[in-house]
Parts: sequence; structure tokens; C-alpha cells
Amino acid sequence: MKPEIIFLSQEDVIAAGGMDIKDTLESVELGFTLHGRKECVQPPKINLRKGPPGSPQAEQGLIMALPGYVGGNCDVVGIKWVLAMAENPQKFGLPRSSALIILNDANTGLPLVIMDGTIVNAVRTGAVTGIGAKYLARPNSKVMALIGAGPQGRMQIRGVVASMPAIEEVRIFDLNRERSKALAMEINAELPVRVTIAESAEKAVRDSDIVVTATVTTKPYLLREWLAPGAFYGEIAANDATLAVYQGADKIFVDDWDQIKYHGVGTLVDGLRQGKIKEDVITGEMGEVVIGKKKGREISDDLIIFKHIGMAATDLPEAFRIYKKAKAQGLGTKVALWKEQPVWE
Repeated sequence: MKPEIIFLSQEDVIAAGGMDIKDTLESVELGFTLHGRKECVQPPKINLRKGPPGSPQAEQGLIMALPGYVGGNCDVVGIKWVLAMAENPQKFGLPRSSALIILNDANTGLPLVIMDGTIVNAVRTGAVTGIGAKYLARPNSKVMALIGAGPQGRMQIRGVVASMPAIEEVRIFDLNRERSKALAMEINAELPVRVTIAESAEKAVRDSDIVVTATVTTKPYLLREWLAPGAFYGEIAANDATLAVYQGADKIFVDDWDQIKYHGVGTLVDGLRQGKIKEDVITGEMGEVVIGKKKGREISDDLIIFKHIGMAATDLPEAFRIYKKAKAQGLGTKVALWKEQPVWE
């Protein structure tokens, strides 16, 4: 047998349904199910920095590897290698983030696919918030606020709107107003919601049912009093919320608490490290809610936070879905792992 690896370019990933948010939502929900059932293995993500802690280089470059195994109908081993370089757009005319994903057969250990992971990384993150909203937001939520109109912001809107059909209005605020306008035009043309541009983060957030922050700020700005009774707050970054937001929440859920603590950055972990909040402030993990082990929203007026930083358990089912579809459609470039015989058998 001469094993072949499939290489999937970004165009191949898109052709295989990588931008289909509804299918991604299903993959992510499967990932949370496997995580909740402990049918996955994911060591702490490797987090590299370009420079020593506190240096400009360390703040500008994010380099991470997320290895893992997921069981169930996937039964696959894999790793996502993702890099985010803040200077790329201005300095090099390149996207801020790029990623590769490798999947291996869990039985033979041989590689199955090497694929662009940028699409998976972006769409999966939006879908994770969407699943959080599905289980933790009020079902009749009508207004969503998005702070941060970058590439991830558009995925957050798509993920939430796809999972929350009652959404009627999306309010966008970004320090770059032109970027807000561009995203508003894009979403207005694509989705059946009314998109407005807010004059400030506060005006976007007040009275919104669902609030999502997707910025790269290093200074917390989101105040507890901005959040309406019954709001669902999805934080995908690290420093947007002030500590009072976490201290004033009725329930706080995370994707993986050990991963967040190990990652070690942001308001929540800083508060824990400084003794200003305790570990029991965390109600549970999202997988526990999905499998029914923990209850999500029970009281309409509760403020519920979902803090997630990404995990292999949700990346790998989505990557496996795309791989299977690409293989069925004959997409990608096939490369032989060896031409005649392996060097060692």
C-alpha cells in the first residue's frame, strides 16, 4: 500500500463547504458533545511568543499549536498550527492570521490531509459563539451587539444569526468607522437582519440581548452596567471585559477551564491570579451543557457569560468534515508519502 496525503488549499477548503456556517455549527456541537463525554484528548495548547513577556514582539505575534484526538464518528488525531501577526496587514499586505491543519488516521498514525486552517479557524470560532448563544441566550433574543468589525467579527455575526433565528438587528462598533460601514454593507446584503453602526461601544451594548467582543485591545473597556438583564455575553478575546463584568455575572461558562488557566492571559485569569475572583465562579464547561450535565439558562434575567479561547475538540471535527467532503468531491492535490517502499517497515 502506498499511502497518499491530500493537500487542500484555501480554495479547496471553501469548495468543500468550509464557509458553510450551518454545517460548521453541527461540527462544533459534535466537538462539544465529545468534550463533555470526555471522548477526546487535548493537551494544553502550545503558546509561543516572538519575544520575552511584555516586549512589543511578544504582544504583536501569537504562535500556537493545538494538538488533539477526537473519538466518536471522527476517530482522528490532528493538530492546528495557527499564527497571528498584528503587523502583517500594514507592513506586508498579508492577512493577520494564517493556519495549517494536519489530520492523521488514529489507527495507523499515517497522515490523511494537510489543509489550510485559516478558514476552519475563523468559521469555527464564530460557530462556537453560535452554539453558546443557542444554549445560553434567551431564545427570543432580537438584538446583537458586535464590538470589533475585523475578519472574526463577521464570523461572529454569521454564527449567532444562524443559531438564533429571532435576531432582527445587529449593532456594530469599531474604532475604525470605515471598517464598520464595510461590514454593515456586507451583512445587510447577505443576512435577513438590520445592521446599524453604533457611535460607541456603550451604545452598541446597552439593551442588546447578545453581546460579542472580538477585538485585540489590551485595556478592558466593557462595563457591567452596560449589560442588560438577561444578556448573553460571548468573549472570544481576552481583555475586553472589566473584572466587574465577571464579578457581576450570574453564570459563567467556558470551553475548557484548564486550557484557559494554562493560556494565562486576560481579565478572567488575571482576576483569578490576583485573588479577586475564585475558581468556583465558573459554572461549567460548554460541553457539559450540551450533553445535559449542567444547566444553561434557567432564569430569564440572568447575565450569562461564555468565555472561549478555542480548542482542538472543536477544530478537529470541523476539519474532518471538510476532509471527507473534499475527498468525496475529488478536491485537492494528492501526494504520495513514499514512492516505492518505506525506508523502515
